[in-house]
This record gives sequence, structure tokens and C-alpha cells, in this order.
Amino acid sequence: MQTAMDVTALRATVHVTDPYTVRQLAGRQEVLLGLASDDQPHYLKDEHVLVATGGAGGTTTVLRCISAQARRLGARIDILDLNRRRPSHPWAQGLAGIRVHNRPEQAHALIAELCAGLPRRAHEFDGTWAKRRLLVIEHTDQVLDALRQHYLLTQPDTQAEEAPAVEGLADLLRAGHAGGLQIIAASGHGIPPYLGVQIRDAFPTRVLACAGEGLWGRVAPEVWPVPPSSVIGGRMHLVRDGMASRVQALYLCESQARAWARGTVPKEYR
Repeated sequence: MQTAMDVTALRATVHVTDPYTVRQLAGRQEVLLGLASDDQPHYLKDEHVLVATGGAGGTTTVLRCISAQARRLGARIDILDLNRRRPSHPWAQGLAGIRVHNRPEQAHALIAELCAGLPRRAHEFDGTWAKRRLLVIEHTDQVLDALRQHYLLTQPDTQAEEAPAVEGLADLLRAGHAGGLQIIAASGHGIPPYLGVQIRDAFPTRVLACAGEGLWGRVAPEVWPVPPSSVIGGRMHLVRDGMASRVQALYLCESQARAWARGTVPKEYR
């Protein structure tokens, strides 16, 4: 005899105001990435994350949702957003515990600061959110180019083959995890090979959307065949441990993200 069971298909939206989202967030000390079929939640793990999508695929929204939730839990957030004409994260400006860096020299100084502090953080990190630090990078390819240009302009006679900040970012990918530093990077192309880190080793968690075979081959080459893309906003694939899971990503608008980061959220979430 078969027993009838209610099975929930993949949601079309996952908003913080939805009751099924509240059930996955209420009272939890975790960052929700999205929901799979049957409202199965997928949470952020303590590892680097790469968000790679086609045009207007939702990278900024994913970065915003992760940052706001992590800040609410106590993490310190640094956002590299170097497009000053069209900034992607105005919601974060002026918030305690979040710094937005919009100039190449600021990004260069931040990476140097993080690299210098690696030994101390490795000693102090106790696994709590209060000791965790997120480096959120919007348009990673553009940031790397800007760091190189800044170094060449300020050090025109250099004989170095690579900008120190780019080498520093590679060091953070390799060693930052031990000190509670987590990199959340967005890119439409993956990470360039000159960072010297295999993409699956550098970013154990990868989020892809609107991804054709070219992007899949660069970002998640171990997953084959390539899962079909979707035109539904927020519909993404989460790649972990050699497998891709289809999820509907959590959506926080800018005002919700700002309130979430401040901790001014409805009591049902606490």
C-alpha cells in the first residue's frame, strides 16, 4: 500500500516574508542561500563561494543576501565594489560592521591588511560568527584589472610580474579559511588561471545561473552533463562535492538587506 505524501516542487520565489522561508530562518545561526525541491534549505558553509552567472543573472542579489545575513549574525563584512558610477551595494553604505571599498587604492590596502593579519586571526578564530570576516568581491575580473593598473601607475619602474594585491588575494584564497576569512566572489567568467588556484579547490561552493556550456566548463568542469538554464529569476544551481542542486535563491531587496544587517528584523525570525 502506498502512502500519499505532499511534495513541494521548487518554489518560484523565496522571499523573507514567505512562511516557508520563515521556517528555514527562524532561530537559526546560519545564512540561507535558497530552497531546493520540497523546501529543502541550503545554507552557507564555512568555505569560499563563487557566484557566476550570465548577464543580469543575479550575482549582486546573491552577494547582498549573503552579506546582510552574515552581518546580522555578527560577521564583519568588507565589500569591494569599484564601479563608482553604478555601485552595486548602496544598501551597505554607512552600516556598522560593513565597509564598502570603491577605489583601487582602498582595495589594495585592504588586501594587504588582511594578508598581514592572517597569523593573528588563525590564532584567534574560534569558529563563531563574531570572529568571522567576509570579503565580498563584486565583478572580480574588473577588480583584478583595477589592482594591476593601480600598481603599474604607482610603481611604474617595477620589475614584478604581478601586482602584490593580486598575489595577496591568491594567498587569502589558499590560507584565509584558517583564520575565519571567507571570500564571496562574483564573476561572469570564473577565476583567472593566473591566481594559481584550481577553481574547485579555491571555491568549494559555486552558484551558477543563466550558464551555458562555456561558463559551466570554466566554473564547474566536474559537473556533466550541463544542467539546463532557466529564465525564472533567482533560479540557480548550487555546486558542491561534485554535484549540482537546483535551488531558488533567497531574495532580499535593498531595504530588507539594510534592515537585516542592522538586526531590525521581525520577531518571528529571532
